[in-house]
Amino acid sequence: MKDSIIIKRTGFYTTIQDQGRFGYASVGVPESGAMDKNAMLLANALVNNSENEAVLEFTLVGPTIEFHCDRHFVITGGITLATLDQQVIHNHTVYLGRKGQTLTLTKITEGCRGYVAIAGGFQIPEVLGSKSMYAPITREGYIHQSIEIPIGISAYGNAKGARIKLGNIQGDTSYLKKNQIHVYKGPEYDLLEAHLHAYITETSFLISKLWNRMAVQLEETVKHNTPSIRTGPVIPGTVQLTPSGRLVILMKDCQTTGGYPRVLQLSEIAIHVLAQKKQGDCISFLLDN
Repeated sequence: MKDSIIIKRTGFYTTIQDQGRFGYASVGVPESGAMDKNAMLLANALVNNSENEAVLEFTLVGPTIEFHCDRHFVITGGITLATLDQQVIHNHTVYLGRKGQTLTLTKITEGCRGYVAIAGGFQIPEVLGSKSMYAPITREGYIHQSIEIPIGISAYGNAKGARIKLGNIQGDTSYLKKNQIHVYKGPEYDLLEAHLHAYITETSFLISKLWNRMAVQLEETVKHNTPSIRTGPVIPGTVQLTPSGRLVILMKDCQTTGGYPRVLQLSEIAIHVLAQKKQGDCISFLLDN
């Protein structure tokens, strides 16, 4: 039997993601990639994978995985309750999954998205230079039950100490508790009435039920008279203001153009923080000049 794992239970919206699909925005292809890129990079570093190796990303509830080979693995991102053959294991710690053992990931208790990296990575075909799942660019949009996923050759332990050389990657999970989102002025920020500049940075916003890999919509509205704009480019982290006053924060699977005013732009770190927020969580914006 080839080196692989079997997904015995899918969890919630479990996908395979790497750093993303770049260079195709002009033809409408989203960037995709891990929502919490920092957690993905950390996971790969801990098992000696390359930075862009594909990992499993799950939301709120993790999958159940059966090992068909001996392989090291690690869990990062949102704090996830997990067992290996019913023995409790911890996040950010590398374990050896033996052939026939079952890794069970249940609920995330802090944050909302978790990641599993396996030494050697998940060897699925690349589409437009990426393994990131996004239908219809890829055949499947998410992981299905009973699917077998091939694993590459492990480099774990081949270079002494390499797995702990994390460089600028942060293993600190304190960001999971942060509610402040760092943003910059968007292209249409100055079209807002002056009093709205203060309102946006002084208001606490709730994450609405409309939150996913495409966008996060906020509950509180911003009453405004901002003029409409021509359709323009958008990227992950762009904050659009709709005619109804809703703030919509675009995420990794967002469209590549939009017609709503782009009033703010999240920093890369802010995207990691927001990726770990769910419905009912509260955020505020901190404007960096």
